[in-house]
Amino acid sequence: MKGVFNELLTFIYGIAHLIGTGVAKVIQFIFPDVELPLNIIDALGFLCVLTAFLILVKAAKKIAWIIVIIGWILILIKIIMIILSLG
Repeated sequence: MKGVFNELLTFIYGIAHLIGTGVAKVIQFIFPDVELPLNIIDALGFLCVLTAFLILVKAAKKIAWIIVIIGWILILIKIIMIILSLG
């Protein structure tokens, strides 16, 4: 289990570093005179990864609420049908 967790963190770090490098290159392309320090690349990458994660969680939360609401509606319809002897 410890090895899987370590590999997952290494994978996330690799993605964050890659994204951070890409964002730094975009910033340097837009502002060619600005030279970013190397230690900011990982911070940029991790902030991008965290932002993407929060966006995905927010979307998943909305989808979960939609499913729960539809479930309640269907249960209420079934209860009403049972009460009225329709089903």
